[in-house]
Amino acid sequence: MPQTARAPRTQEERREMSEKQMLKAAIRLFARQGYLKTTLTEVGKEAGYTAGLVSHKFGSKEGLLQAVVDHISQRFLNDQLGDAILQESAIESLKNYIDIYLNEVSLRAGPMRALYAIMGEAIGAVPEIRESIANLNTRARERLMDIIQRGIDQDEFNPDIDKQAAAALIIGALRGLVMQHLADPKKIDLKRMRNGVQATVLNSLQNV
Repeated sequence: MPQTARAPRTQEERREMSEKQMLKAAIRLFARQGYLKTTLTEVGKEAGYTAGLVSHKFGSKEGLLQAVVDHISQRFLNDQLGDAILQESAIESLKNYIDIYLNEVSLRAGPMRALYAIMGEAIGAVPEIRESIANLNTRARERLMDIIQRGIDQDEFNPDIDKQAAAALIIGALRGLVMQHLADPKKIDLKRMRNGVQATVLNSLQNV
């Protein structure tokens, strides 16, 4: 049977497609050379568009950065974590959080490398992007604090836990491992370390 011709894309579909292509191009460039060295012209060329169109879509380079951070965090905090951290047991929810976080490096190496490059610049040469990263960190901690509170309510975790400090320490441990892996993947095997990381974190929450 002859194939049915696909209806032409609507203006909204074309707009969404071009935006996705620009975001993907920016992520690739940020991963390779960081935010500071990347220009809107390069992003446009990488995506197959002009710098003017990139600027029109995102307003500025900082606007593009915010869109990239939002895209990566949306993918992880909502799409990837999703129901995986809403298990009946807070222990299982926390194990899933750690598992998904560490798996992201192999599943989406480009976006993760881009995010870590951005985080490094946020505390150094590009302080104007610090707020974007701070907001991402806040959302990540809040997810963990919700899990910890459920664990306390269900007598799975020690009630004397400082939720905010515990969440910050967990994020710090995961970020530190991923950073070491990105710098030296042969020596830092995240899959092999996963069970040990989960056990260490759970032990700290149960035996304070």
